[in-house]
Amino acid sequence: MNADTVIQFSEFDQFYKEYLPLTPYGLANKHKYPMFSDSVHLQSIFDSIEKTVAFIQENPFEADKIESHFRNVDLVNSFDKAIFDTSDIYLIKKFLICYKAILSQLNEEIKVDHKLEFSLQEILDLLTPDGGTGFIFHLDSCYDNQLKVVRNKISELDIEISDIKRKRLTELYNLYELDFKYRDFLIVDEVKASKYNNDLIYKEVYDSSSLYIKPIFPPHYFEVYQQKDALLAEEHLREQKVLEQISTEILKKKDVITDYIQKVEALDILFAKARLALKYSMVKPILNSNTKFIEIINGRFLPLMNKCKEIDTVYTPLTASFDNRIVVVTGSNMGGKTVLLKTIGFLQLLAQMGFWIPADAMKTYVFENIAYIGNEENDKITGLSSFGFEIHKLTTILKQLEKPTLLLIDEFAKTTNSTEAKALISALLMSFSQKETLHCFLSTHFMELPDFIGVSFYKMKGFSQAEYKKLYVKNTQLTLNERIRLINSFMQYEVVKDENSVKSNDAITIADILGLDEEIIAYAKNYLGGNYA
Repeated sequence: MNADTVIQFSEFDQFYKEYLPLTPYGLANKHKYPMFSDSVHLQSIFDSIEKTVAFIQENPFEADKIESHFRNVDLVNSFDKAIFDTSDIYLIKKFLICYKAILSQLNEEIKVDHKLEFSLQEILDLLTPDGGTGFIFHLDSCYDNQLKVVRNKISELDIEISDIKRKRLTELYNLYELDFKYRDFLIVDEVKASKYNNDLIYKEVYDSSSLYIKPIFPPHYFEVYQQKDALLAEEHLREQKVLEQISTEILKKKDVITDYIQKVEALDILFAKARLALKYSMVKPILNSNTKFIEIINGRFLPLMNKCKEIDTVYTPLTASFDNRIVVVTGSNMGGKTVLLKTIGFLQLLAQMGFWIPADAMKTYVFENIAYIGNEENDKITGLSSFGFEIHKLTTILKQLEKPTLLLIDEFAKTTNSTEAKALISALLMSFSQKETLHCFLSTHFMELPDFIGVSFYKMKGFSQAEYKKLYVKNTQLTLNERIRLINSFMQYEVVKDENSVKSNDAITIADILGLDEEIIAYAKNYLGGNYA
């Protein structure tokens, strides 16, 4: 399912950035924008969020602990190898510790629902031979007795090498006051260097007056180093043998660990969604209602609601019961038609991405396609006008109507002439009314469109002329922002059934408030033939 156009139109990412899974697995899932068209699967997600919300509310301390464990989860490297290296095993060990800790904080109901259990204690013990509790993994000598012997010999040789080196450096200091304690070489005057014993000090020309010098260690020093190199090679072979043995045991449980990873991802996603449900007082959507029509009670378009809160402006939630598959929404400019479409698209995206929704209630259908046609400045095809691009998109969508589709159309054909635009919209409504798989919300400023079975007309209440006349005193000194706020104060952002298609003259009133020349306003009123109230 591709809903990119609706995601962009509904400003969905303004909300989605607040959705914060904490594991790399949850974040990877987030970036896929997963959507679901299986109502049974969606219902199971909604029910799981409900139990997660209850758990967070009843066990805030345990919930915080679980989320701290989510933050400690790292991506486990691929299992497609015969032998893991120490970094691979470290990540597996760390994951198993986090997974076990997460389970220890969850209640039995959630563990039973998600079939959560920890059955890999033997693997965890294998990766923690010293009985420690940290994430670090190292190849302990206890994995192989002979490995322990080899490492002890290496340690003895390190001491011997260090002793030989210390004696030679002390000798050079006592003879020539040369301090190589923290240096591998020195640069000294050529005259001074000529006095140094060539059996004790290596010399090489540095420049015209200086020499580069290094201590020469006795032959035994290199013999001991050769012994150490041989032991290091043996140590590596034995470590590889241990890694192979550990890897074999891990690979036997590869499917179990993969299952644990998937369950951590699912839990992480549930907790992130539950946190948002609590933050915005969200509720479970009701899917596949008997009528298959969309009903919304106090649905909140969060991107706009949050903006209104920032600028201290009243926000009006959407309440509507749409009684047909095809809905035409009319109303004046600035009256909220586009916001209505955005709200529907936003809430539907949330529902089909497995989120609860910010509303008192919502009944909706599950769609397999969700699309938008309207003004998209960032998504044009070279050579096509806005109208041409609308037709191109519409043609593409009409080829996909064998599957349940939600289509949002905002001010279709507004850039072409009004006569043809109205004819095209009427034709669309006739065609859409006959397509049982299609739900469409179409906003338009054209009035008196023909009626078709399966098509309902709604309107935004829009500008309250009565309140405007009672309260507004014309003031030409208002700034543009003040005029816009004034318009908003008289605007009723509510949708109602349009039973009689009464013509609206809101546009002239709004133009008047925005300061359009009085003479032009008067001409416009006269043009209406006295119908302007």
